Amino acid sequence: MAEGEATQERKKRKTATEAASRISSMVKAAIGGTVKAKQEGKKLAYTFICCSYDEIIRAMDIVPVWTENYAGICAVKRDVNRFLERAESLGFSRSLCTYALCGLGFDHMREELGEMPPNPPWGGQARPDVMLSSGQILCDPRNKWYQAAQQFMPDVPIYNVGLPWPLYEDDIELAEVTDYYIKYIIRELRGLVGFLEEQMGRKMDYDRLSELVALSERTWDLMWETYELRRAVPTPMDTGDAMNTMVPEAFMMGTQEAYDFYLDLNKELKEKIARKEGVVENEKYRLLWGGGLPSWFALTDFNYFNSKGAVFPVETTYRLIEPMVRLGIPDTNDPIERLAWRWFKYWTYWYDKARKRPGSEPDVERLIQYIEDYQIDGIVMHEAFSCRTWHLGLIWQLNQLKKIYRPIPILHLGRKMARETPSLILESDIVDMSSYSEPETRSKIDAFIETLESVKSHQTA
Repeated sequence: MAEGEATQERKKRKTATEAASRISSMVKAAIGGTVKAKQEGKKLAYTFICCSYDEIIRAMDIVPVWTENYAGICAVKRDVNRFLERAESLGFSRSLCTYALCGLGFDHMREELGEMPPNPPWGGQARPDVMLSSGQILCDPRNKWYQAAQQFMPDVPIYNVGLPWPLYEDDIELAEVTDYYIKYIIRELRGLVGFLEEQMGRKMDYDRLSELVALSERTWDLMWETYELRRAVPTPMDTGDAMNTMVPEAFMMGTQEAYDFYLDLNKELKEKIARKEGVVENEKYRLLWGGGLPSWFALTDFNYFNSKGAVFPVETTYRLIEPMVRLGIPDTNDPIERLAWRWFKYWTYWYDKARKRPGSEPDVERLIQYIEDYQIDGIVMHEAFSCRTWHLGLIWQLNQLKKIYRPIPILHLGRKMARETPSLILESDIVDMSSYSEPETRSKIDAFIETLESVKSHQTA
């Protein structure tokens, strides 16, 4: 058992908002809903977060099963090791994405038993009718995970949607390649529709798809507006809660429930701001969660930051970039084209800004924007050892930030460098608890807080 695990098991992360406290029951109902849907004969699809075609799945009356989400739930419930060990017994290395390993281990157990593994977290992960991969360049498991799962579910067909993550090149004008990317993405999405129509034996209802796309975009704008309320001092909500309140955006787009959730959260945050009620009673340090997925089994670390007077009014993880109107999507009545433009504009929004600052790049520009907008005192990032494609380059981003914006010191492996706006890199994993030490993590946080205090003292002296 990892250090601090027994203690952590007895603790539950305290939320700052009532909305965040509701997420657990919403996710539990959603996971249980997939199991019930399977029992009722409805069609299920394995799929990935931020796949860009949520609305296509829902418009075809297919129930999405979010496999990454279930792995995260297993981690939160501290019931992940048996699934990781099962995947290892099949020859998969523990150094691979532990989301994928958890899912593969669970699926193999379920298929071997012919039923759910004993006492599965929140009812278990239901068997799919189709598996929808999403080749997004940045994440190898999105291509290979379901292919591996097909070894023990050979009757479940796979469709890989080759959505690109347009690469940033400072010597290539985005306008020169936009037409190519849009045509390619549209072709991939239409291919998905054709596959689902063939598998389900029914045609796409494009009017319904248009309605769902429009509802998602209204939800998108409402979430962005709501999160912008967190600029207030003191901030009414921080990243600890945002790692919960992202659920409707990540797993429920195209549903009225997601829109209504952000209506409630918007109202709650405005009320907190009116009362000048912050995450902590005495807000001392405003931090940016600058990159990386969290350790889902150690979300109480955010409470530990809060106990030191530190809050996270903004994060790059699971955050929508800008409202739809700022993305500059051309007018089109075709929902497939709309989805294609939305995907492309989301991933390229910061490209033009990066080109205007020598030595910059899109992710660094985003950090700079948030530092300025949210009055940030320091940056925290998390490197998950098994999630290399998403976490690769975080240290490089901090180094570039130091060169082109302002000195950013790195507190890494116990070494302190420079002063001014400090940064901290935490190291662990997304679901593998054996990678985590609570005492070591808290010690790093303590040292980081001391650095923040020192910088503050020098700034006010």
